[in-house]
Amino acid sequence: MPTSITGAHHMNEDIIIPWLWQLSPTWVALLTGLAPAVIAGFKWRPMIRWYLYGFACALLAWPLIALPIVHVLLLGRPVVSSPQLRLEQRRAQALALFAESAVASYPSWIAGLRRKSPGGVDRRRYASGHLGPGEAIELVRDRANQRDDDAVVYYHRGVHLGHVPKRHRWVADAIDDGHRLIAIVDQIKVGGLLRRRAKFVSTRIAVLGHSERPRT
Repeated sequence: MPTSITGAHHMNEDIIIPWLWQLSPTWVALLTGLAPAVIAGFKWRPMIRWYLYGFACALLAWPLIALPIVHVLLLGRPVVSSPQLRLEQRRAQALALFAESAVASYPSWIAGLRRKSPGGVDRRRYASGHLGPGEAIELVRDRANQRDDDAVVYYHRGVHLGHVPKRHRWVADAIDDGHRLIAIVDQIKVGGLLRRRAKFVSTRIAVLGHSERPRT
């Protein structure tokens, strides 16, 4: 190893290790406990559980953080159960159907996702846990909405997810004209380290029996 690299390595240790010792044991545990949690997130494992595991080990003695890190590195991704597998297959089939040129679909998104639903449901947390690309969602006219005569609501299993954006009022027109619309989740962007929440959900909407591009 070149002398410059070796010197830099020792210099980093001389800086980092004393800095860690200057922190209280609790702060060291809080910081180092993030390492196994981040790895667990990449492996679709519960991040909070692994964070608490790492925190407890680091609180006893911070070098023990190596124990949960090695542990989570040795784990594979969880085995998908049959219901989950069927759900993923159904979503993949829906995406494939919408991708076909014979099915005209139009892009949109869920507006108002950051606000809680009328029933008090955290929409962002619900979306991250229950939605995925290809998941079917329901479109319902919101005729009681006094602020928007063209309001259309996205529903999933009875949960009010948000509205179709106002600029896409053609959706309300199509429903009012008697067309049957179907919508699926196209993409979902999820953020958050310990509490996973959806940041944005894009959709694809198809008007059955309608071949012309709707007005926007």
